Amino acid sequence: MGGPAVKAAAETLGGACTEVTEGSESTEVSCRCVCKPTFYNSSGTCISCTDSCAVCKDGTLTGCQQCSPGKILSFSIVSSESADCVDQCSVSSECAECGITIDGSRYCTRCKDASTYPFNGVCILNTQRDAYCTSKANGVCTTCSSGAFLMNGGCYTTEHYPGSTICGKQSNGKCEKTKEGYGISPDGKLLECDPTCLACTAPGPGRCTRCPSGALLKRASGAATGSCVGLNACVDGYYADGDACLPCATPGCKTCGHASFCTECAGELFVSLDGRSCLGECTGNKVVGEVPGGVRRCWCERGFYSHGPRVARINPPPRSCVKTGTNQARSTSVTGSPSSPQSV
Repeated sequence: MGGPAVKAAAETLGGACTEVTEGSESTEVSCRCVCKPTFYNSSGTCISCTDSCAVCKDGTLTGCQQCSPGKILSFSIVSSESADCVDQCSVSSECAECGITIDGSRYCTRCKDASTYPFNGVCILNTQRDAYCTSKANGVCTTCSSGAFLMNGGCYTTEHYPGSTICGKQSNGKCEKTKEGYGISPDGKLLECDPTCLACTAPGPGRCTRCPSGALLKRASGAATGSCVGLNACVDGYYADGDACLPCATPGCKTCGHASFCTECAGELFVSLDGRSCLGECTGNKVVGEVPGGVRRCWCERGFYSHGPRVARINPPPRSCVKTGTNQARSTSVTGSPSSPQSV
C-alpha cells in the first residue's frame, strides 16, 4: 500500500501506520500504512471485513482467515478465499462431540454421520478436501494424508486456521513441530502447554520439550521433558549444557563442570582427587584441604604428588598420590610445589 489516500483511509477506518526503513543501506524513513486485521486493503482503501471476522484477506470481502471468539471458519471449498464465519461447534445433527477449544472457539472432534469426519474442526464428507483423511471410523479420522496433520479426531492444515496457529510444520499426516504454547501428544491430542513452555508433551510445568530464548530445559538424566528455568536456577546438582540444564552424575555433588566431574560437594562432603566422588572423609595418603571459596576437597599430603591420567579439556584431578622423587612422580606432569598439599 502507499500514498496519501491509503494513509487517510487507514487512519479513519482503523488502519495502523508504521515507520519502516526503505533500502538496506538507506537511513531514509517513510510512513507506510497498513490496514488493521479487521479491515482489508481494496485499491488503497481499508474496508471492513464481514461481521465476526477477526482477520480477512486483502482485496476479498468474504476471504476471512480467522474468526472472532465464538465463531469458526466454515470451509465449503478447499480454498479459504470464500470462507465465512459461522457459530462455533455445538452438539447437533452433524457433530457428536465438541471436544476442542482454540482461541475461545469450540471445534468438532467427532461427527455423527459415519461418512463424515472433522476437517479443520468442521464435519465434511470424506470425498471432499482431496481425501485428507486416509482412515476414519465412527465419525473421526484416525490417519491423515501428508497434506494435513491429525489432531483430536480430525485433519487440520498449516495453511488454514485453526491449524495454522497450532502447527508450524506438518509431515506424514502428523504435526512435526508445534507452535509456541502448544503441543500434540503421540496419539494426536492437542495440549495447551504451561505458560513457561514453548512446546510440551502434556500440560504442566514439568512436561516442556522446548523453552523460550534465555531459558534452559531442566530435566532428569535420560528424560525427554522437564521444566523451563533461568540460567541462575541451574544450580545445586545441575549444570548447563547448551540449552539444557542436566543433573550431575556424582551423588552428593553440588556443582559440576559436566555430568561426571564434580567441582564442589554438598554439605560436609569432600571432592575426591579424581573429581568423580563425594566423600565423607579423605583416606590414605591424602589430607583434607580448603580452597578459595570454601570448597572442601581431598589434597595430597606433604611429600606426595597427585598422580593419574589427565583428560584433555576438563583436566580432572588424578586418582592417586605418589611420593616425591619416585619414577611415577617424575613422569607425571603436575603443578605446584612439593612442599604444599597438592590437588588439581
